[in-house]
Amino acid sequence: MKSSTITIILLAMAVILLGIVLFFNIYEPLSYLDNPLVGNGLGKLCSSGEDCRNFCNNNMGRCNNYCQENSGNLLCDKLFG
Repeated sequence: MKSSTITIILLAMAVILLGIVLFFNIYEPLSYLDNPLVGNGLGKLCSSGEDCRNFCNNNMGRCNNYCQENSGNLLCDKLFG
């Protein structure tokens, strides 16, 4: 009885540890997507200041929406400030 209890506890701990490892292996590589301040552009819309100026000339609404949702983006201040 005692060895089966220990086996169940060890199995439960292994499952919990596996879940934690899988969570961080999946979550951590994707965490950069949550940070709109990474890079010099406007997220997925454009990648640099000049590129963003050209893009926003033709897509002002999309740029405005992005900048309203990511008010801390410094390029938004330069483009719309």
